[in-house]
Amino acid sequence: MRPVESDNLKFLYGLTREGIKLDLAITRQFAHMLGDPQNEFRSFHVAGTNGKGSTSAYIYNILRKKYHTGLYTSPHLVKFNERIIFDTHTIPDQYIESFIDENRPKIQKLGLENRNPTFFETTTIMAYRYFADQKAQYASVEVGLGGRLDSTNIIDPEASIITQIGYEHADKLGCSLTSIAFEKGGIIKPGRPIILGDQKPEVVSTITRLASVRNSPLVLSWKDASVRDLQLNATGSSFRLETPVNEYRIETTLPGRFQVRNIASAVLAVEKVENLRITKGQIEKGIKNTRWPGRMEIINREPLVMVDCAHNPPAANALANSLSEFKLPEPTLVIGMLSDKDTFSFLHAIRKISGRVIFTIPNEPLRAVRPEKLAEIGKSIFSSIKVVEDPLQAYGEAKESSEFTLVTGSMYLVGAIMESEKMAVMPYHED
Repeated sequence: MRPVESDNLKFLYGLTREGIKLDLAITRQFAHMLGDPQNEFRSFHVAGTNGKGSTSAYIYNILRKKYHTGLYTSPHLVKFNERIIFDTHTIPDQYIESFIDENRPKIQKLGLENRNPTFFETTTIMAYRYFADQKAQYASVEVGLGGRLDSTNIIDPEASIITQIGYEHADKLGCSLTSIAFEKGGIIKPGRPIILGDQKPEVVSTITRLASVRNSPLVLSWKDASVRDLQLNATGSSFRLETPVNEYRIETTLPGRFQVRNIASAVLAVEKVENLRITKGQIEKGIKNTRWPGRMEIINREPLVMVDCAHNPPAANALANSLSEFKLPEPTLVIGMLSDKDTFSFLHAIRKISGRVIFTIPNEPLRAVRPEKLAEIGKSIFSSIKVVEDPLQAYGEAKESSEFTLVTGSMYLVGAIMESEKMAVMPYHED
C-alpha cells in the first residue's frame, strides 16, 4: 500500500493552483458523476467567521451518541485525514488513494470541458462519497468560505447554523457585515430551521430577511436560550442552559465565553429537528465529550503553553477577552500568519494580551507572511519583538524565557507545534 504522501495526494494538493472558486456548477457536476452522494445521508450545515468549527464538533459529538455520524471540517492541523471523520475514525489512507485513483480521469475530463474541481471541491466530494459509502446516518458539515457558493452547499441540511460573523475575505464576500451575512445566509434552505448566534443588528436584519423569503424558521440562540450559574476558567466552563424544550447541565473542556454561545446554537439546532429523538443526557454527554484541538488549548503546564488558532481580528478579540477573565501571567506570544489575513488589525487586537512577541513562519511557507514584515508592522504595537524563522525554534525560545507561552495567528503554526508535542487532534475525548 502506498503511503498517503503519494503521487495521488500530491495530485490533490496540486489542485490548489485553481485557487478558490465560488461557483457550485463544477461541484454539482462532479458530485453527479459520483452518484450524488450528498443525498445519501442527513446533515447539519454550519457557517460563520468564527465558531463554526467547534459548533460543528458539538453537533457531531451529540449526534454520534445515537447515530453513525460524519464530520467534515477544514483545514487540518497535522494530517489531511483529520478533515473527514466517520464515527470515531479519520478517513483511511487507502480510501483517499482509491478515491483519487478512480476519479482522477473524471477530474481531468472536467478540466478539459470547463475547469477541473479545486482542491477543496474535490475534498468535499470525497467526504460526501466516504460518508455515503460508510452508511452515515448524519453528517456535521462546516462551510469552507462564505456559504452561498461554498462547495459544501450542495447538501440539503436538516438545519443550518450561522455562528459569529465578522470582517473577512472582503475580496470574495464583500466589505460590509450585510454583504458577508448575505453570503453566509446562502446556506439557509427553504422550510428548514436556521439558528443564528450573532447579535449584530445588520447581521440579524439580513438573516431575518433571508429566512422570511425562504419560509425558514429562525431561531436566535441569544434570545431563545438562557444561561445561568456560569463558571469559567482556563480549562473549560460549566453552566445551566435553558431552552424552550429542556434545561441542561452543561460541562465543557473548551474554554471561553464565546463557547457558551456556540453550545447554545448547537443544542437549539438539534432540538429543532423533528424525529431526531436525542435525549437530554445524550446532549449533555455529547457536549462534555467534545474537544476542538488547538482552540484555547493548554498543551503543557510547566511551563504553561496554550495554543489557539485565531487568525482574524474577531477571533483575536475573542481570545483576548477570554484570557482577561482568567488569572494568568502575561504570555510571550509566538505568532505566524498567512498573507491573506488582516495582519495589522489582528496584531492590534492580540496586543491586548501581551506586548512580548516572537514572529515566525507557519508551516505553509508559500502563503506565509515573512516574520520580518510582521516585525515591521508590529514595531509600533509591541514593546518587545524578536524574529525567529523556524517555528519550533521560536516555540522553544519562548518556553525557555517565559512562564506562559501563547502560540497563535495560524492553524498551520498551531498544527506544527501540536505535532512536535505529539498532541492528539481528534475532536472528542475518549468515553
